[in-house]
Amino acid sequence: MSDKEASDFPTQQAVACGFCRGTNDVNWFCKSCSGSICNTCKMSHLTIPVFKNHIVVPRTNYVMRLYGPSKIAEQCQIHPEKEISTYCNDCQVPCCATCQVQKHKKHDISTIEDAYLSAENRLNDNVKELEKDVIPKLEKMAAKTKKRRSEKREQIDLVREEVNNFRNEMKHAVDESCDDLIEKLEHNSIEPDDLDAQKAKIHEMIKELNAIIHKGDLGMIKFFPPSPSTFIPEVSTPNLTIPVFTPRRNVLAVIKERIGTIEWTEFNSESKCTPSLTTNFGPSIININKVMSFSSNIDGTSITTAGNNTAWVMNSDSNTMYLYESSGKVVRSVTVKGSHGIKGMVIRRSGEMIVSCTDSKVRRVSSSGEVTTLIDTSPFRPYGVCLNDREAFVVCMSDQGERNHVALYSPDTGRKLLEIRGMNGRGKQQITYPYRVASNGKDLCVVNVNPNHIVCVDEKGYVRWLYDGKDAILTKSVYLCGVSVDKYNNLLVTDYNNECVHYIDREGMLIQIILTQEQNGLSRPRGICVDDKIGHLWLGCASQNVIIYKYLS
Repeated sequence: MSDKEASDFPTQQAVACGFCRGTNDVNWFCKSCSGSICNTCKMSHLTIPVFKNHIVVPRTNYVMRLYGPSKIAEQCQIHPEKEISTYCNDCQVPCCATCQVQKHKKHDISTIEDAYLSAENRLNDNVKELEKDVIPKLEKMAAKTKKRRSEKREQIDLVREEVNNFRNEMKHAVDESCDDLIEKLEHNSIEPDDLDAQKAKIHEMIKELNAIIHKGDLGMIKFFPPSPSTFIPEVSTPNLTIPVFTPRRNVLAVIKERIGTIEWTEFNSESKCTPSLTTNFGPSIININKVMSFSSNIDGTSITTAGNNTAWVMNSDSNTMYLYESSGKVVRSVTVKGSHGIKGMVIRRSGEMIVSCTDSKVRRVSSSGEVTTLIDTSPFRPYGVCLNDREAFVVCMSDQGERNHVALYSPDTGRKLLEIRGMNGRGKQQITYPYRVASNGKDLCVVNVNPNHIVCVDEKGYVRWLYDGKDAILTKSVYLCGVSVDKYNNLLVTDYNNECVHYIDREGMLIQIILTQEQNGLSRPRGICVDDKIGHLWLGCASQNVIIYKYLS
């Protein structure tokens, strides 16, 4: 190493050369002499024969710590008279010569100086890595986190504004409804006062009689006024109607408990996922008007929309399904030979149909009408079928008691992906006889026949909630049949016994009963589906009747 290279490693303070005692350019250190050397003495030091085997190195800080007056060598704790001189790499402990012979014989041994330098180099490397790589990354992460927190704060402000706007809309709707009630109340309070009119008539009669009396002629003898008794029925106290206000407490409870939720999702730099308000009501007023009804070839136990204002109508006793326009015209029909009846059907994005059949087969129907068997579900019979959010098809498997379940399959290979029995927190199976199923985001909503209720499970199969219709307070026991999901993620479920449709939010709370027999003439509804693009609700009823409603337009 040159003198210039040696000078690149200055010591922390000026020292004197151990030979000439000068303080200029003392850049070297002799390990053998344990003394500092200047540039001049270094040249002569190695030319003297007695010093020719000495080891001279640059005088750096770590060399001085090793060999200088403050060298790292310490006394051995086991042998205090001995100085630590070696390091056992196997035991990872420093040791003296005696320890090395007694306890570390045949171990991997290095000098204490080498061990120290190795450790110092390792720590220096760590420091450099922290300074070069880790700190910049942390600073970059801190900047990104600061930006995301700012974006989160902005989104929170937006959601707060959305909540307040929704609050004001609710207040305005309530004020309008209450003002309308009060206006009707005041309008009906203005009634003609028959008593005052009758009193005026009697006073007029008294005035006329007094005039005759005061006149005092013979004409009074011939005047016979009506008997006072004839006025008694007219002056009797009339029956008055009084108003009575009956608040809908169930609506108040729904508003308090289900007005909306704030959902927190993980922040993704590519697709920003931030807290958002989710209202559970859908529209403030559910507007449903009948558009069309027609007689179909079969009872619509199951209906699936197919786009272009059309829907497939199926029946579990028929192996033919029919595609109807909203006008009632049959556009197309497909016969699944050997099926003995079609339980349910779902359409993939490709146009291919997956059909569940009574003969324990799930079949694939191509867009051209070619039918092939996809899976054999024996010994189970497949009922309702739908696609989940990942386009795996979901089938209700029944007829085997405790083994009944909902199964997820690959639509391309038919490989079973998951079985769901809907176990609650106590380990009790809730899906005991699955009949129909609908996908609601990552949730599956299953119509269970016995007991009759809706079971909502998450993507892992855990029960989220149950709905049994008791909150509806209906005259008959519920018999829930068909199920569909609208654009607000609310459920529409047909009730065969009560001849109505239950409108349920995604958390299993009843919003209201719609399409009743009394108001809409609904008769034993079964299959149901919503076409959100057109805004139509298709209902399959008994006696081969299909009804279409304009829904949430």
